[in-house]
Amino acid sequence: MIGTFIGKSVIKTLKLFKRNGSSLPGRIVLKLCPKYLTKIKYPDNIIMVTGSSGKGSTTKLITEIFEKNNMTVCTNVEGSNLLDGVASAIIRNVKGKKLKKDALVLEVDERYLKIVTKYIKPKYVLVNNITRDQPPRQGSFDIVFNEILKGLSKNTHLVVNGDDPILRRFGLIHKGNITYYGIDKTKYSYDLMNDIKDYEYCPKCKTKLHYDYYHYGSVGSYSCTKCDFKRDDIKYSITNVDYNKNIVTINDEYKLNINNNILFNLYNTLAAFSICDILKIDSKIIISALENSKINNKIFDEFSVNKRNYTILNCKAENNTTYNLNLIYTAMDKEKKTIVLGHREISRRYKHFDLSWLYDINFELLNESNVDKVVCTGPDAYDIATRIKYAGIDEKDIIVLDNLDNIKEVIEKETKGNVYAILNFDYVEPFKNKIKEEVQK
Repeated sequence: MIGTFIGKSVIKTLKLFKRNGSSLPGRIVLKLCPKYLTKIKYPDNIIMVTGSSGKGSTTKLITEIFEKNNMTVCTNVEGSNLLDGVASAIIRNVKGKKLKKDALVLEVDERYLKIVTKYIKPKYVLVNNITRDQPPRQGSFDIVFNEILKGLSKNTHLVVNGDDPILRRFGLIHKGNITYYGIDKTKYSYDLMNDIKDYEYCPKCKTKLHYDYYHYGSVGSYSCTKCDFKRDDIKYSITNVDYNKNIVTINDEYKLNINNNILFNLYNTLAAFSICDILKIDSKIIISALENSKINNKIFDEFSVNKRNYTILNCKAENNTTYNLNLIYTAMDKEKKTIVLGHREISRRYKHFDLSWLYDINFELLNESNVDKVVCTGPDAYDIATRIKYAGIDEKDIIVLDNLDNIKEVIEKETKGNVYAILNFDYVEPFKNKIKEEVQK
């Protein structure tokens, strides 16, 4: 097929220049052959993972489980999750007109699901979450919800986080099968939640929802006091969590060791378990793959330098939910600590200067977290510092740096305790390089 020939030729050319080209081959092929993706013969197992955050990590986990089950997989785990990136991943794995893999597992941008599904019909769609993410682009979670809905058909088996009332709304509208997963109440759950909540009212009758417990934000056990809208029919549950031993139990039956106990990782792990169990993969294989999965150190990393422990948390800017979960995680460490906050750019997709999302983040948690200093860095360091000051942190405990040039010296000479760096993707590697530069020499 001419499209495949063109795409593979572009890939070979890019390799000569040591370029990966995660989206360019697809962009060129779709420009020349707009119907290319409709002419491919796909495997029966087609899974698309979407949502505001965690879709890349969940896609990686599902892929690893499939491979542990001796299945071949076509995926776009490098992160190009728009139509061009999807096409590029497929071109790499096509022979003639056939995608010669046992499964197609794709991370798909939440606003592009409706576009990708015009060409490729998924058997399963997994939705991790919908949050107030990237406000200038997304507008609101209602817009995102409706955009995802446009990408579904009655033949789509939907797998969603049933702890989230926003996602539970799919059960009121979607005509196909739905499977819910969630986390039961644990000793780490909250009876009260002071974070800004995304969703507080019943979508059926507009009555304020009652909560038995919260995990974060609006996510927990909810019910309407006037109608039947509630957290219910949870098929896959994390029924016990032991953060000290890094063990979780699923459905009171399956115990697994987790390599990262941040709450959103528990949801990603449970989501991957759920969809693979639905596909009847042996539970021992699923658990083995999940326990042996390595977290991308660009997302989460831990190391020690000069007797200081560093934890790097990659946190997408403009997403209060992931920020709050990272703050909750740092608060679990009761020892003296230093927090580093910063980014170089808010988004690579557009240029703007909106920082209102900083005021949706519960930085007030830092007052209860035994924090020695908060280091604010990057082009918006003073705006971040202002928000931290409004959160109640004493001005003498706030350090402002325009860039990362002297970050290591400042941390070592002016701060104490373990270091937690909550950084946007563009600052993760530069920060680690600065901290480790003398060690690497």
